[in-house]
Amino acid sequence: MDLETMKSKWKKILLWSGGFVLAAIAVAKVVDINERPKRVASILNIPSLPKSARVIDCNAAFIPTDVVDTCSIEIDANDFPDLLSGYNFSESPTTETSHSAVFTKVGPEFPLAVEFTAVPKELKHGGHVKVLADRERRRAVIDLYVE
Repeated sequence: MDLETMKSKWKKILLWSGGFVLAAIAVAKVVDINERPKRVASILNIPSLPKSARVIDCNAAFIPTDVVDTCSIEIDANDFPDLLSGYNFSESPTTETSHSAVFTKVGPEFPLAVEFTAVPKELKHGGHVKVLADRERRRAVIDLYVE
């Protein structure tokens, strides 16, 4: 086999391999996007998200000893209380933004007005679930932190 033939075969192998990797990444992204509503519902300990909820973005931070999972959502204000039904949340005002209030920035930045925090008993070593919302309660960031 001459050198040109070997180069041609390696190029084909690399192109096919690269195409396969790109296709696998695309499939993984589609699966992730389709699973996001279940992911957010699981974080909030509710059976499912209200129909009006739309998950904008999710991101999990890599920290070897902890879990940090954050999602940005939009929701009809009338459905917002349904997000809080899974845990006993405490409510407090906040003046931060959706990017400054959490470890992982997700979705477009918006001003926050209220923070709901729960410390589930299942998080035996520490952590929290937070729902941070704008004044109208139409946009929110859902934040899970597990130590």
